[in-house]
Amino acid sequence: MKRKTIGIFLATVVIVASSLTGCGKLLDPQRAEINNSELTANRPVNEKGEPDPLGVYDNPVKLKIAQVVNPSDVFPEGQSATDNDFFKFYKDEMNIDVEVMWQSGTGEDYNEKLNLAISSGELPDIISVNSAQLEMLIKADMIEDLTPYYKQYASEIMRKNLNSTGGKSIESVTYDGKMMALPNVKAFKDGYDLLWIRQDWLDQLNLEVPKTIDEVIKVAKAFVDNKMGGENTIGLLGPSSSNLLYADFQQSSATMCGLDGIFQGKKAYPGYWVENDDGKVIYGSLTQETKEALSVLADMYKEGSLDPELGTRKDADEAWKSGQAGMFFGPWWVGYNLADALAVNPNAEWLAYPYPLTEEGVWAPHMPNPSDSFYVVRKGYEHPEIVFIINNKLLVPEIGGKMDSMGIPVAYLPGRLLINPAKPLESDAQIIYKYLETGAIPDYDVSEHTRMENDLNTVKDYKKEPYDDLGIDKWNVSKEGNFARIYSTLVGVGAIDKGYEIGCDEAYSLLYGQTDSMQKKWSNLKKLEDETFLKIILGTEPLDKFETFIDDWYSQGGTEIIQEVTEAVSK
Repeated sequence: MKRKTIGIFLATVVIVASSLTGCGKLLDPQRAEINNSELTANRPVNEKGEPDPLGVYDNPVKLKIAQVVNPSDVFPEGQSATDNDFFKFYKDEMNIDVEVMWQSGTGEDYNEKLNLAISSGELPDIISVNSAQLEMLIKADMIEDLTPYYKQYASEIMRKNLNSTGGKSIESVTYDGKMMALPNVKAFKDGYDLLWIRQDWLDQLNLEVPKTIDEVIKVAKAFVDNKMGGENTIGLLGPSSSNLLYADFQQSSATMCGLDGIFQGKKAYPGYWVENDDGKVIYGSLTQETKEALSVLADMYKEGSLDPELGTRKDADEAWKSGQAGMFFGPWWVGYNLADALAVNPNAEWLAYPYPLTEEGVWAPHMPNPSDSFYVVRKGYEHPEIVFIINNKLLVPEIGGKMDSMGIPVAYLPGRLLINPAKPLESDAQIIYKYLETGAIPDYDVSEHTRMENDLNTVKDYKKEPYDDLGIDKWNVSKEGNFARIYSTLVGVGAIDKGYEIGCDEAYSLLYGQTDSMQKKWSNLKKLEDETFLKIILGTEPLDKFETFIDDWYSQGGTEIIQEVTEAVSK
């Protein structure tokens, strides 16, 4: 399989806009006007009474939301998912009264409840959706046109970050010249899957950090054979049953405890649209590299070095936090959950690495869609600007730092989207290390590093000397304050920086959106893929089943879809 190797600078990134009907047309500036009375009727204003992106509502505004709840999440004493300091901040600082309309679990549970809400017409005031749900709501005429509110209320930082993707983020939510949602902008670092490993277990067994797939297998087996986590030790942990086995073009961020690292080590990109050796578009799940990776995973499962509850595990987070697991693949921000693991075992030392490498000795991560999560506003809600006001506030460095220090998982911030610069020239970790090495505040772009002031002010509260030693005994661990961010940055983002130093061969999907045929046929094709791959890994189907899967995939609609993707890519 041949892939286009794309450098680290955003200007070289080629990402094809979604081919959804009506999507991708330029935002119509003529629609960016609304009646002046609408803009001044209890809209956010500054001290002079003027509309302001960072303003406060004169009168209280009610906001009904849907909330995703993870049962393993921990809140400060006296707080909960529906009564916490985040909600208090919204009331005190923006005059927004937040009400939880309904709750769900993660993944499919949320999607099912959202689909029921769409069918019944009983929607929250603002809703987190993916691209398919966005189009469904547009066709049903159930959400507001946000064009005029973007013009009036989007802050400068928000605009800069939205434009850091070369216009792709705005295009992803523009239909017939109307901005129908506020998109996220993922820092590209959010797409990388790192190998998180119990460094203390490696040290106890006198093992080196595994850099190749073969070494990962060896270490995973050693962890299991030596019962490092007890009788039920897991060598390489897999995802919760509700999560993906690997990222795909529709959900392209790093997958918590997914198996992406093994696929990437084989230069396999299932779920992505790539080029074959002839330069033609092919679905990455159909390649021989993917078959080779499945063979590796099947062997690992058979020998017991891969999660024995793969496909049935309810909560992968609980498995590593409780001390059972020795390795998993995950994003840079795992440190935000580290305090829970350290509460069980204060000596648990989780470090991250850009491994395994390919046979050529490079790191070959899949890259994310810059915008794949969106907030929409219910049709008829009186304050469509609220999604801009909330996210403007959260983009203010001091406020973002304050939210991080409250000890509450940031996923519980109502209406929050990550709207980051796609790729700053210098990472947060590099800036912090400069400061630790010299003692002097380095120059940096505040708009790209909105939380850096707080990071530099607090890093020495948590990181002990020597600063280049990331062992857990060189940290002042805390569930509160800025510890989680500092740890995630120095360990997680630092690992990404190391990947660049080694050599990074980034892989982008040729398309991240949907085609017409996908809307009718993709769910069945995806089910076919998920079930077949899991059965191959678990050994209930032989590896040869992969060839049958390819034939079935083409015959059940894949041929038509590849033609559509090819046409979309060639435009």
